[in-house]
Amino acid sequence: MRLHRFYISEKIANQSEITVHSAELVNQVRRVFRLKKGDSLVLFDGSGSDYECTIDGFGEESKIDSDKVISLHSATSMRSAFIPARNIYLCAAVVKKDTFEWIVEKATELGVTHIIPIMAERSEKKSLNEARLKKIAIEASEQCGRGNIPVMSSIMTLNEAFSFLKKGSQSAEAGIPVSLAFHTEGSLLERSDLPTNSDIAVFIGPEGGWSETEMDMFHKNGIPVRCLGNQVLRAETAVIAALSQVVFTV
Repeated sequence: MRLHRFYISEKIANQSEITVHSAELVNQVRRVFRLKKGDSLVLFDGSGSDYECTIDGFGEESKIDSDKVISLHSATSMRSAFIPARNIYLCAAVVKKDTFEWIVEKATELGVTHIIPIMAERSEKKSLNEARLKKIAIEASEQCGRGNIPVMSSIMTLNEAFSFLKKGSQSAEAGIPVSLAFHTEGSLLERSDLPTNSDIAVFIGPEGGWSETEMDMFHKNGIPVRCLGNQVLRAETAVIAALSQVVFTV
């Protein structure tokens, strides 16, 4: 039987006794999944390892609010089933709320490591609930066995995204990713366009696609513009189609 899997922000490392202060986690464990003392579950902290744990209690023994605290002990640790092998940056134009949330969920499952919402000229929605998007990414990571959580950026303009990527995501260890933009007027995507080992950034536009000004920006920054075929895809479909090409091309 597959054990339920939960993310916690506290580092687990080599701790054998774990106390988690989280009303949300306690609610999931006790009321949603109806687990009790003595039951097992899996915790992960985003470091790439899963920890099989046994529930010791919910705070009753120490007279702590049992709705906010769960005590466990770790029995075994193992490498998480899925850890992205390289950095994949999804620079997706802001679209309506439900659609963008769906994009975040599926991008997380496919192994995107950085999600950068882009405020495009044709974006009709101008804001996003970042806290909710992070929660969706966490839940998707829990479900798919992923050992880390994608980094969720605040909304950026195209120029801000270009600068961010050129800095190697502000990390001395990360290089500048290969970038590709997708648009119906681009040339057909070829296998040779897709690096198999390098980090990569994928730009997907909003409903109506990138504007002429934005297309000029891609060209001026040396970013190839490609299409996935003759059909016109919805924004969320284009995200999945493009990422599938990136992730599964070996």
